[in-house]
Amino acid sequence: MKLWMFLLALFFTAVGLAADIDQAMVKIYANSVAYNYYIPWSTDAPRESSGSGCVVEGNMILTNAHVVSNETYLQVRKEGDPRKYQAFVVAVSHDADLALITVNDESFFQGIDPLELGELPHPREQVTVYGYPMGGDALSTTQGVISRIESYRYVHSGLSLLTVQLDAAINPGNSGGPAVIGNKIIGVAMQTITQADNIGYVIPVPVIRHFFEDMEDGDYDGFPSAGFSYQTIRNETFSERFGIEEEQAGVIVTRLACGSPAAEALEPGDVVVKIDGRSIAGDGTVEFRSGSRTRLDYMVNRRQIGETIPLEIIRDGISKTVEITLSATFHDLTIVSYKIYDTPPEYFIFGGAVFMPLTLNYLESWGSDWRLHTIDYLSYPLLFDNWHTEEREEIVVLTFMLAAEVNTGYENISYEIIETVDGAPIRSFSQFVEMVDGGTDPFLELTTNLGNIIILDREKAIAVNDEIMSRYSIPVDRIIF
Repeated sequence: MKLWMFLLALFFTAVGLAADIDQAMVKIYANSVAYNYYIPWSTDAPRESSGSGCVVEGNMILTNAHVVSNETYLQVRKEGDPRKYQAFVVAVSHDADLALITVNDESFFQGIDPLELGELPHPREQVTVYGYPMGGDALSTTQGVISRIESYRYVHSGLSLLTVQLDAAINPGNSGGPAVIGNKIIGVAMQTITQADNIGYVIPVPVIRHFFEDMEDGDYDGFPSAGFSYQTIRNETFSERFGIEEEQAGVIVTRLACGSPAAEALEPGDVVVKIDGRSIAGDGTVEFRSGSRTRLDYMVNRRQIGETIPLEIIRDGISKTVEITLSATFHDLTIVSYKIYDTPPEYFIFGGAVFMPLTLNYLESWGSDWRLHTIDYLSYPLLFDNWHTEEREEIVVLTFMLAAEVNTGYENISYEIIETVDGAPIRSFSQFVEMVDGGTDPFLELTTNLGNIIILDREKAIAVNDEIMSRYSIPVDRIIF
């Protein structure tokens, strides 16, 4: 009898917890317009999509950034209420694929107990994912077991941050829904592997808390980057050469981003054996908690911009400790920008030539298999050599020509990198525009990475600018940030 009463109490407790979570669930309806990076003065057709979210403290709804990116109009519906309410984005981290939205009508939040954040779970714990996947309008739940916890690439941003992998089904529409253990959030549903069955990923609590803490001052700073590349050390002779006593320990610095936090303290050839107090294995991983390892980048991106961390290094066989101040994000230090959302693409038109900075968005305009279809010299910097250098912070691409009398003969020059303007090298896209606009020579001379030379008559190019804009129905000749 006592056992029966105990099991009954557990049943009603579970029902109560589920009810508490249900009332905090929200379905999100998004209308969005994405920018066209092949024709940068235009946009793609409007689209409608839906996602999931849950109410947290402060009358906020926690969801994915990709649910609300490029949004033009948002509505939300709480569980059990057929009405839709207009919603607004309050804060967004495209890096972490997280967003906070709210409803100005305070009656929307009446009767809702906000969900609380839990802690980072452990592998083999059972988790329940709540959301509104395609195939129906009612709240759905799926259960699974946590498979592993490690750094993994976030599809929305391209960055690698801490991730929880589980074997619960995460389908379109589930995005932004909470993953729950007990009655607390342990993550937010984010993405799945389409080539496999029931492998889903959620954004864990440490990443969510990082976003919340970052936004406390009202400004989003992002996740810091040290700004160095490294080679793993798995060879005994290699270790002996660099004075590493412990076998398969540490990583060797190979490249430094110009102006990065690491550039102030490290040199190529330094062996980093500890970062922020944690020993680095030869495979480039650290133990972030007992029995669990992940990439050493985690020790950097778990911190906030402005914080300082120590590094223990071996330089010329001598051990020493250096400190770096995490003053930059990954985006601040890369030549080719990763995914850009919520802002139109930069471009500049002069003499009918269309110029853009090289970005991942532009590469993706070549199609989902852009790695196979783009020209090698355009994809190489992003994939293999993306840090700022002393000479270059951005790459300028001549994407194509708008045919006109002023550029006759250059119609076939496209998808080439502009190396110099009137003989001077280019550091950034904004500097390139200034060089073209501010040139005093009657001729503008551009050279490309393929050795092509483009010479335009400045006066004629400026004179026909309005005609070219009108002929091709282009509203403005530039968008520069």
